[in-house]
This record gives sequence, C-alpha cells and structure tokens, in this order.
Amino acid sequence: MSGTIRCNHGRVNSGMRRLRSAKWGLVATGAALVLAACGGSSSDGDRLGGRTGAESGGSSPSSSSSGSSADGQGTAVVTFATETDGVAPPAGGLERTAELMRERAGAAGLEGVEIEVRDGAITASGSAADEKALKSLGRTAELGFRPVTGAQVVDKSACRVQNAAASEPLTTCGTGPDDATTQYVLERVALPGSEIARAEAALDENVGSWTVNLEFTAKGAQQFTDVTGRLATQTTPANQFAIVLDGEVLSAPMVTQAITGGQAQISGTFTERTARELAAQLSTGALPVRLTESSVTRVPGG
Repeated sequence: MSGTIRCNHGRVNSGMRRLRSAKWGLVATGAALVLAACGGSSSDGDRLGGRTGAESGGSSPSSSSSGSSADGQGTAVVTFATETDGVAPPAGGLERTAELMRERAGAAGLEGVEIEVRDGAITASGSAADEKALKSLGRTAELGFRPVTGAQVVDKSACRVQNAAASEPLTTCGTGPDDATTQYVLERVALPGSEIARAEAALDENVGSWTVNLEFTAKGAQQFTDVTGRLATQTTPANQFAIVLDGEVLSAPMVTQAITGGQAQISGTFTERTARELAAQLSTGALPVRLTESSVTRVPGG
C-alpha cells in the first residue's frame, strides 16, 4: 500500500524546517516517499554547511587571506580539527575519515581536491571556486528518522540545535513556515541513515529541478513501513516523523498511512552542485570522526 506523508501547516506542529531558507516536507508518490518542497525559496549558497563550522555550535573559523577568492581564482585550504571531548579518535579514525571525504569529493564531481591528515587534523584543498563545497566535505552527515512525541513554539534565543546518540531521545529545534522557532521532543532513531543503500543526484526533467533519490536497504524499507504504519494510528504530534541531519530537524511531517516501497526522493530548490553534495554525503555515510572547521586559507592564483 502506498501512503501519504503530508506537510502539516499548523503553527506549533508545522514541522517544517528551513535550512538556508529551503523548506521541506514529505509526500508519498506511488510506492516512493518524496521529500518535497512546501514553500519558501533558497539560494545557491552553502546549504550543507549552513551552520558555523562543519557542525553546529562551533566558533567562527579563522581565515588567513592573501587575496580575494570572490572570482573563484586561486586555491582554498580548509582545515578541520577533531571534536574529541578529551578522548583520542579511534585508531585509524582520521585516515578512514579522510578516505570517506575523498569519496565524497569524487561523488560530488569535485576535481583536483586533495584530502590529507596533518598533525591530528584534516585539510581539504582545491579550487577557491569550490570553497563552500570543500567545507561541506567535513560535515558528519548523520541522518536519522525520529518519531515526534512533542512540539511547541519557543523563543528563538531559548532553542539550540542539539545532537544525541541514535539510541537516545533528543530535544532539538526547527523552524515553521511562519518562521516560528519550534522545539521538538523526539524518540530514539527509528530508521538510521546507515540503512540508505543508495543516494543519487538526478535532474527531474518533468519540473526541471534537481533531486536526491534514496533507496533503502531491505531492512530499512521494512523498518520504514513498520514505523510509518505505527505513526499513522497516532494523533498529532505523535503522528509526525522528524528527519534529522546532524541534530537539525529538516522536516517533521504527518503520516497518514504505512508507506512501502523502500524508495524516497528529496526535492526542493537544489542546484546540481548542492544535490550532488548531499547525495555524496548520504551515500558514503556519516564520518567516523566528528570535525569542526578551524581555519580557511586562501591563496590567489598566479
């Protein structure tokens, strides 16, 4: 049976997260789940790196600049420090993280990018025109689908994006279509991003926009069917399903029926580059070591 996950436009439980002014919702089309735009617009800015540093909560990175990269000339070197909380990264963790970042760069179509481990940090260097894309390579990109147990409008100053282990509940924030800051109380992850078997950027020729198509593993498809079936029997807000990326609620739509098929599509106002970046992040999986952007060095072209 196909079902529908629709945008809920209520003030408190709207569940619409605006990330770099792009608003997302969920709609099922046939057997495929579609994360469709529900209003709003977005620019071609760094959608994937919209928060400070590689993750939220970091301080503004320092930059040494011997020339402007506004014209895209020259080289940019982005340095990422590790977020260890006093605990050393696992053996081989930095090398594995660098390897995944190289895979992301290739999948995103970035050329001439070099990823290196240096003195306990990771550097990503490439064309200055790709600086935003270089920054996005260091995002953890841990995706999770979490059932909603509570939602309320709060003052923006009182709400911060938080993160938690997949096995733990999470209280974090989102922004409704009326720009009201919403605080969500979420269950543990019901469907982890690790159950995404494939993520691919594609041009939807019917509407002329870029999308990211997802295919779940057999296990993930069954988990999705099970949880959407359970949520469909609940009342608001317990019938909402939050899509969370690195602790940030992208969307928290309502579920009306169990959804089968094991496929999904993320759509909105992507450019080709941002669609490829997100697909690359989701296809390689979350980075094993959490990074924070610590500096950007720009070297003008000769």
